[in-house]
Amino acid sequence: MMPAAASTRDAPRLVPEIPGAALALAALVAPPLAVFAPLGLAPLLALLALTLLAADRRGALAALRARAASAALLALLAAWGGATALWSPVPLHSLFEALRFLAIAAAGLLVMGAAQSLPERQAARVGHALLAGVILAILLLQLERHANQPIARAIAGLKPDQILWITRYDRGISVLLLMAWPAAAQLMARRRLLATALLALAVGATVFAYDSRTSILAFAFALPLAFIAWRLPRFVARSLFAGVLLMAFALPLLAPGGAGIERIHRALPALPSSAIHRLAIWRFTADAIAERPLFGWGMDAARAVPGGKTPVDRFFPEVTIAPFAEVLPLHPHDAALQWRLELGLPGTLLALALLGLALEGLAGLRVPPWRRALALGYATAALAMALLSFGAWQAWWLSTLWLGAAFLGRLGEEPGAEPG
Repeated sequence: MMPAAASTRDAPRLVPEIPGAALALAALVAPPLAVFAPLGLAPLLALLALTLLAADRRGALAALRARAASAALLALLAAWGGATALWSPVPLHSLFEALRFLAIAAAGLLVMGAAQSLPERQAARVGHALLAGVILAILLLQLERHANQPIARAIAGLKPDQILWITRYDRGISVLLLMAWPAAAQLMARRRLLATALLALAVGATVFAYDSRTSILAFAFALPLAFIAWRLPRFVARSLFAGVLLMAFALPLLAPGGAGIERIHRALPALPSSAIHRLAIWRFTADAIAERPLFGWGMDAARAVPGGKTPVDRFFPEVTIAPFAEVLPLHPHDAALQWRLELGLPGTLLALALLGLALEGLAGLRVPPWRRALALGYATAALAMALLSFGAWQAWWLSTLWLGAAFLGRLGEEPGAEPG
């Protein structure tokens, strides 16, 4: 048995290894975890941040100070979200969401800072772990798709003849698509172009196999825009920002009403019912925004907007759609509209400022062009999904964005580069 004195002497040597080991474990676990339990990504980020804080409190706080502008905007956005509890129809829920958003943001900044400061050896370990995690997630998803979902059925305790909807994997597919960008950066930094292309093909084939329309659109937009960003990073960054700006301020004015939605449906019969449902949600959201244009309804209060649970075919009799579809489910399925609806003008401007700061920062990175391209490809995929699918404040979604950004920030550096 090791003497106590020797164990004490060795302890300081182990502390610098903890951040790399913790990040590597998170990188390995996150993609397959998202396949079966995507909500677990929020506890994963929290546990990772607490581990990093315990291992190097001074370094973690320095990481926060290094991102003072982003931290200030995130804190202001959380503070405004908390203030909306004063007029929210669900005040305690709005206050809780504001506090949770602040906690996730703090955890995300800590993890980003720790990842950025990893020495090369530890960063390589994280990169290998993430590649393994992404490949494992692809294999698990392919197994589930072609073998009647054996693992998910075992977890749920279902028999082979019982229905298990394939849409349950939508979140896992989205996480896979986002984590593929930092995994690709790990390969590109080592000039493994063929392996990068094979990874892109495997991810694309998996995304298309599950027919997750939002992820398919995100993949279809992100890949070409990443190639454009190789040469024109600021053009891509500003185009993305302009698109979000239009969603926030033009879509509430231009969203079609019931008759317009049905005309679109008749003109484009191939459109899936989910797209028609989105149009109805956006029209109802636009009307709700007009009721409270300045201060909004309260953070994450979309679920409590009066009339939101009304079936679409009752609210818009002209629209032909499934009878269970509601005009406003838990959220508007568009982050920009959700900012307008819930946070009003001040919150929307804060969110746009934060987004603009992030996009300009990515476009202005003093790194090889391919690295900027991957970063903006990641941003494109994330924005496409945020503007078409998930709720803006969902903890698992925000945690995914922070983890992906943290991995991408360090894994894009070439061997021999100084961490920073």
